[in-house]
Amino acid sequence: MDSIVLDAAAILAMLQDEQGGDGVLAAIEEAIVPVAISSVNFCEVVTKLVRDGLSIDEARFAVESLREYVVAFDESQALFAAALYPATSGIGLSLGDRACLALAAERMATAWTTDRAWKKLKLGIPIKLIRH
Repeated sequence: MDSIVLDAAAILAMLQDEQGGDGVLAAIEEAIVPVAISSVNFCEVVTKLVRDGLSIDEARFAVESLREYVVAFDESQALFAAALYPATSGIGLSLGDRACLALAAERMATAWTTDRAWKKLKLGIPIKLIRH
C-alpha cells in the first residue's frame, strides 16, 4: 500500500473512539504511508460534529491535527466523482464517498471506510474496511 485516503466515516470513527478508529489513528501517527483527506470529506466531518452538538470552534479544534492531510477537491476529481455516479448510485454512495474514491484513484491509493457497501464496487480502486 503506497498511500491511503480516508473517508468521513473513517475519520469520525477515529475522532469518536469507535471500532476501527484506532487503525486510522495509527496510520496517521505512525506516518508509514502518506495519508490524504478530500476537502469534501473534511467538510462532512466538521458538519457532522456540529450537527452532533459541537460549536464550529469546538469542531475546528477537534480536526485541527487533520488539516495538513486535506487535499482540495479540484476539477479533475469533480469530473471523476461525477463519472462514478452510475456505478455507485445503486448502493447509495454520496458525493463525499465519490470524492474520497476520486482522490484515491488519482493518487493510486487505498480508500479507507467503514461502509461495507463499498466492497460491492468493482472500480479498480483498492478499498479497506476498517471495521470487521
